[in-house]
Amino acid sequence: MKKTCLAVASLIALMMLHPATVRAGAGELPPPIAFVSNFLQLSDAQTASLIGMIQSRDAAMRPIAEALQAKQQALQNLLDTPNPDAAAVGTLMVEINTGQHQIAAIAQSAAASFAATLTDEQKQRMNFVHQAEQVAPVIPAFKALGL
Repeated sequence: MKKTCLAVASLIALMMLHPATVRAGAGELPPPIAFVSNFLQLSDAQTASLIGMIQSRDAAMRPIAEALQAKQQALQNLLDTPNPDAAAVGTLMVEINTGQHQIAAIAQSAAASFAATLTDEQKQRMNFVHQAEQVAPVIPAFKALGL
């Protein structure tokens, strides 16, 4: 727990020391990309790699997400009928689950490919973020109690 608290404190300190500033150039980066780029202290090439990864990931996910949306609507329509066909419901649920797993695999693969471009120091910063993510849900409760 002490390591996690230290990680969160370090993350907050680093965020305060390195505010999200947009790099000058052909155009401004979207705020999340600018923040990540500045927080991780990415080079221009790494920032371009991040943007490319996001575009490739989104392009790969889009048709799956569209198919999932259609299948979820079909499932809802089927469930709204008086006597839904159990086999059809089961088939749609399996197909939806498969699509969700495909999207998760694409996201995981994209994140891993981006992480491979990071230096050791950048990976440590990224690990701080992942550690902070684990404790983030409990922070409001501690704040509410004044702890």
